[in-house]
Amino acid sequence: MRANTALKQSELLEIQTLKPVFSTEELVFSATSDFDAVKQSWRNLEHRSVGHVFQSWAWVSNWHRCIGTTRNVSPLIITATSRDGVLRALFPMGIEARAGLRTLSWLGGEHADYKGPLIDRDLHGTLSDESTRSMFGRAFAMAPGVDAVRLLDMPTQMDGLPNPLLAYRNQLSPVASHQLTLDDNFDALYKARRGSSSRKKLRQKQRRLEAAAGPSIMKLAATPHRRSKAISTLIEQKRARLKEMGVANMFAAPEVRAFYRTLAEQHPEMCQLSTFDAGETSVAANWGLVWGDRYYYVLSTMTDGEHRVQSPGQLHLNELIAWSVERGLKVFDFTAGDESYKDDWCDTSTDLFDVYLGLTIKGRFLSFGQARARSAKRYIKRSDRLWSLAIKLRKLVNEQRAHTA
Repeated sequence: MRANTALKQSELLEIQTLKPVFSTEELVFSATSDFDAVKQSWRNLEHRSVGHVFQSWAWVSNWHRCIGTTRNVSPLIITATSRDGVLRALFPMGIEARAGLRTLSWLGGEHADYKGPLIDRDLHGTLSDESTRSMFGRAFAMAPGVDAVRLLDMPTQMDGLPNPLLAYRNQLSPVASHQLTLDDNFDALYKARRGSSSRKKLRQKQRRLEAAAGPSIMKLAATPHRRSKAISTLIEQKRARLKEMGVANMFAAPEVRAFYRTLAEQHPEMCQLSTFDAGETSVAANWGLVWGDRYYYVLSTMTDGEHRVQSPGQLHLNELIAWSVERGLKVFDFTAGDESYKDDWCDTSTDLFDVYLGLTIKGRFLSFGQARARSAKRYIKRSDRLWSLAIKLRKLVNEQRAHTA
């Protein structure tokens, strides 16, 4: 159905065709499973590419070491280099083998809000639909014996430019992503997006919170001890909130806890951990990422105790946006998900899309079934009645699993 299909590259945005600096046919492709072997060239590409933090060397290598290995994902880092020896594109992919079928997909799983490649800006400007399919076809050929290619949750726009993978037959992902464009004045931004009455009500809640628990402040976790304490608070608050919602605890798996802890410990320049404290109590916590001129609002929690009624999560969010403004960041990215509170802030939304390619007969059947399942999920999420029923069913299933365990 057309309504459930992402726009083609040419339909999404008209851009001026740049004079090619080099031809995609001249690119030299190679593949490796060794993250360290391509670390330096990968990190150099990050500074001149279109992409997101979820394609950075730090994020992907940590994810695979902690989570990908436990899921038996075989990493396949595919690189495309121009004749001058410069890395022009990198495809952080992995191969999963299930039920005798081998699937090539982006590394990151459900933890990467945006998936895709890193592409040099100069190369991106030369890509047509035909050259895109040629380039990615050569990249996929680096993974012999694969039955299917599954590319999920890719943003239709990359730094304001159309995603070249729209050249393939595609469908919209179950959810979109949402962003807030920042300026240099938080008070003016708040008034424009939320209004004066909203600010007044939230300040009243903050005064009541302080009267009950003590002075409130956002604290950045700058030391190893503070970072460890902050993420422990976040994990515990998230566990309680998910239990209340009847959703499986994402932190139940030790490898998931290890991933978020390790990334925060090893890359404090990228991972921002903070708490919102009232007196001696952390009533909210956040795990976010800073990359380029963008803040990624990835994991946020708040207490399930008596102070919850004072909206500590909203108070913390205000402080994070104000902090991003002070840092001179340009975008506050609420990432994937269509939660209603994002509408209060965001001025931009970006569709995400999926591409399924069956390379063998078995792979075609697999791709067809997976694509239809994702379409059904999107349909359910777009229906208030069906989504409400799905939430209730999910809660019953998870409660039964917990009871059985």
